[in-house]
Amino acid sequence: MRLNTMQLLISLVFVVSFLADAQEENEVTVEKLEQLPPLAEEFESLSYLERINYLTEHLEQAEGPADEYRLQRELAYQHYFYYETELTAQACQLHPPKDFDIFYRHLCVSVKDAEYEEKLAELIALHEDALELGGTEYATELLSEIGWIQSSNGHIGLAFNSFERALELAKDPAVNWPVLNTVMQNTATLYIMYGDKEYMGKGVELHQQVLRRTKELMEEGQIEERMAQNTISLTYFNLGVANTLHLKDYDAALEWFDKVQSDDAGLLKSTLVFSALSAVLLDKKELAANFLDQSLQTTAPDDITARYLKCYQQLIQLRLKQAGSISACNNLHPDTQLEVKLDVYKRMSELEQEELQYQGLQKFYALYLETLEPQLKQSASAVASSAELSRLKLESQLQDELLEKEQLLKETESKRRETQTRLTYALASIFVLVIIFGLLQLRQKFRQAKRFEKLSKTDMLTGLNNRSYLEHNIRKYIDSAVLSNRSEDTKKVAIYLFDIDKFKMINDTYGHEVGDQVLVEFSRRVKSVRRESDILARWGGEEFLLVAKLDDLDNYHGLAERIRIVVGEEEFDLPSGLKVKVSCSIGGAIYPYSPYGDAGVHWNKLIQLADLAMYYGKQHGRNCWTCIDEVTNPEQLETVLQQTLDDSLKQNSVKVSSSINKGT
Repeated sequence: MRLNTMQLLISLVFVVSFLADAQEENEVTVEKLEQLPPLAEEFESLSYLERINYLTEHLEQAEGPADEYRLQRELAYQHYFYYETELTAQACQLHPPKDFDIFYRHLCVSVKDAEYEEKLAELIALHEDALELGGTEYATELLSEIGWIQSSNGHIGLAFNSFERALELAKDPAVNWPVLNTVMQNTATLYIMYGDKEYMGKGVELHQQVLRRTKELMEEGQIEERMAQNTISLTYFNLGVANTLHLKDYDAALEWFDKVQSDDAGLLKSTLVFSALSAVLLDKKELAANFLDQSLQTTAPDDITARYLKCYQQLIQLRLKQAGSISACNNLHPDTQLEVKLDVYKRMSELEQEELQYQGLQKFYALYLETLEPQLKQSASAVASSAELSRLKLESQLQDELLEKEQLLKETESKRRETQTRLTYALASIFVLVIIFGLLQLRQKFRQAKRFEKLSKTDMLTGLNNRSYLEHNIRKYIDSAVLSNRSEDTKKVAIYLFDIDKFKMINDTYGHEVGDQVLVEFSRRVKSVRRESDILARWGGEEFLLVAKLDDLDNYHGLAERIRIVVGEEEFDLPSGLKVKVSCSIGGAIYPYSPYGDAGVHWNKLIQLADLAMYYGKQHGRNCWTCIDEVTNPEQLETVLQQTLDDSLKQNSVKVSSSINKGT
């Protein structure tokens, strides 16, 4: 039956109307997101892996597009908070942020692998959108970040202009103290990094005023104690860096670094590296070596920082005559701050080794041609003067505002507390000019991320991590393996437990002092074959434990063999003059230990498996390694742990590889 024209038009209007209603129903808006119920109260108390599981499970039951978008966005934030940058970038790519979602857009720009111009353009667009939406405070914060990126790429004049505009925006009463603090932090940092001697002095002096004022505000209860302590530690660190890289007062640098107390692994690693640099420049070699060893066992927060800190570590090792390579200095990240590049290449060009010196001169000359350092210094000082005038102007306005509010305090007691708080914040903004040493990501994470638990002290004798440190960090390695096993990029975690064969005989024969020397040399040798990302700890007495991320079983067995060889291949030439032949027995366990359902295993079980393997090696001749490759039935794990490895092998409950069967 043929439809006439009118019927066709009516049908078309109905279809278009239906599709429009359906599209509107599925559209994610601010209003729909705000109407969603909050996540369960227990979500905040969950671990990282538990949160990922929670969000993944609820995604399968998402009640509409808005709920699904909210959960996907929360997944991206959780990956970001726990330093999983690649997973964050994947989440942003698979589930892009909506135009109105400024915070999520900012997160995705932060982790995007983009060129300087592209990232800068996206941040500027975010800044303009934030202003249009009435978010003056966030727009100010974005402008400060833009200025920092400009300075990191050598555009110092543009950076000062960005900070000057940010100071203008910061006059808005909606901009609170922490944001204004950040703007002034970055402005002061440029004073130190690119200003002349006068501006460097201003930055340091203002920095010391910050310390005094922050402590006062903390004592008065105007600043949360944790925030104040973090600010104080970061200030100590930056004063140390200023004395190390700019003022060349290495004794003062060590004094400032010694005051840093932080549970942030990135700040701790940076503090240790620059402490080692200051010590070695003072020719305090033993102190420098101690700081260096500690820094090698601490993780950097991001690739940029990790690479330039590795370069400084190699330069220090060269001064200590521990190594002759500075390969990391020739492989700095392209986004490394200009200040760091200048310092590193200068140090390379001043080395005694002609080949290394030539490499430094080449790098320095190329950087000179690219950035025209003298012109940058000259223009930066000129523009800094303009920025300082803006800062002083703002300071004067804030002082006038303080006087007016003091009058209001006398008029009514009911408003006293509120006005006093605003006065205190305004006063704090005059002084808070904190130096930041090019760690943009560190600053962002300092504001947003939830910190890992405090790092424990190292073992005093060997310089390795101690048992407490390992117990606080091993769970993260297991969680990482669990996540990777959900994707094609499967990773494994190996746990090796090993001890020195017949160590009691060494103590009884030569005495405990020689025994301690053996433990120190043993630790040094094992450290030389493990990767920096591995956890190496003294488990107790002559027992040691190593946790390593691996790709396959070959790497699992290979690392065990390298440990066996490096310990037993050559005699221990001890400081006492004795030469002692030493060997060790190594037991290994791997996660996942079974292809079937072992995601909930506690790490203690893995150590028990490694202990069974090590004991098996002791029984079959020592100077060997034994690795449990698989528990064939995970339901029999408890049975395996309660009997000898020989019994489990007879029952085909485990699959094992060992150097015993290879003729060692």
